[in-house]
Amino acid sequence: MTTLALTVPKRLWLSSNRPVLNVGHRGRIVRALHQIAIDAAAEIDMEPIDARVHAVWTIHYPKGVGWQHGDAANAHPTTKALLDGLVEGGWLQGDGPRYVRPETFDRGPNLTIPGDHLVALELTPLEAP
Repeated sequence: MTTLALTVPKRLWLSSNRPVLNVGHRGRIVRALHQIAIDAAAEIDMEPIDARVHAVWTIHYPKGVGWQHGDAANAHPTTKALLDGLVEGGWLQGDGPRYVRPETFDRGPNLTIPGDHLVALELTPLEAP
């Protein structure tokens, strides 16, 4: 199993509930999220994973986000961009169901400071079906 800790600044947070409609602005955010994933994988000297993986995303919201808000699955636009960064960096072969399935979303405890989100990603290689 490989674990990555990805800190996502508030200005880069993409949510299913509040999509970014400006294509150029969204593209800049997505590229920045790719780079966050690439940097995190390089920092831990992540080995490329050739097998299909189970991806478990644990979303830690900033201080002040109540439990009635901040559904972990709403982070999918952010996690998709982070996963794409791991593909771009060569650590995963792809991000489709042939390579990443299942994906699980969970909510972790809030952070103690406002602003950033922490996304913990666990990648567990699976045997071929």
